[in-house]
Amino acid sequence: MVNMMGRSKIQGNWELIRNRLKENFKNLTEEELEYNDDEEELFNNIQKKIKVSREELLYLFYLYVYG
Repeated sequence: MVNMMGRSKIQGNWELIRNRLKENFKNLTEEELEYNDDEEELFNNIQKKIKVSREELLYLFYLYVYG
C-alpha cells in the first residue's frame, strides 16, 4: 500500500499532505513543512517533531491522499 506512494506521488500531493499535517499536528511550522530537494531531511524533521516512524509517516501520507 505505502509502496504506491513514490516520490512523485508525494511531491504532486504535497499541498494536500501539508495541509492535513498542519490540521492534525499543530506543533509543525510552515518552515518545517516546506517541500524542498532534500526530501530525506524533510521527512526526518517531521518524524522527529510528531514522534512517528518512517513507515507510520508514509502511511499517514497514504491516508491523506487516498482517504
